[in-house]
Amino acid sequence: MKKSYKHIFFDLDHTLWDFEKNTEEAIKEIYELYDFSKYPFTLNEFVKYFHETNNLLWDKFNHRLIGREELRDSRFIIVLGNLGINEEDVPRDIGEAYLKIAPNKSGVLPYTYQVLDYLYPKYKLHIISNGFDDVQHRKLKAANLYHYFDKIITSDNSGYRKPQKEIFEFAMNCAHASRADSIFIGDNADTDIVGALNAEMDHIYYNPEKNQHSYKVNYEIESLQEIMNIL
Repeated sequence: MKKSYKHIFFDLDHTLWDFEKNTEEAIKEIYELYDFSKYPFTLNEFVKYFHETNNLLWDKFNHRLIGREELRDSRFIIVLGNLGINEEDVPRDIGEAYLKIAPNKSGVLPYTYQVLDYLYPKYKLHIISNGFDDVQHRKLKAANLYHYFDKIITSDNSGYRKPQKEIFEFAMNCAHASRADSIFIGDNADTDIVGALNAEMDHIYYNPEKNQHSYKVNYEIESLQEIMNIL
């Protein structure tokens, strides 16, 4: 027998908004904007190092090892440093340029719109993200997702970050929801699933890459389409 939920909380990046595709498009624009073809590294190398560095910095941010400004200010210095560019030669405005381009990309993961169209009439939908207010709102609007969601909870407006249980509790309070009528959907085992477990909140682990883990999850899916079989 299916449990009766009223509120569904989604992660945004890598769960609905196609972070990999959108970021790659933005990095290609940055490569062209700053004429990086004059340097002895390729576009593919630039994209590869950006993904590796950005993922590492976000992992540190999620675990409260660095703050927002350090994440934003250091990533291109690290990426270009690994590609042989001295820090003094890194364009001073490159971080701001990236933040103007990337959040305005509109790519979403497969079945995002179909699933949200299915859920929207039946449930209150919300976002819980470790991203920043200004960026996440722009992503939602660019991808035509904004109208689906009632509450958008971020690390900025909550003061907490997944996997801290407090960000989930803050989100439920804001939505006038309870653990009994709420479920969370996210792709990151270490932040989303551990966080939901910390908050004793039902959850769906979106795991399209079939990553190995040892967590006892409520549900695990490889495609967003499977949500319609659960809810």
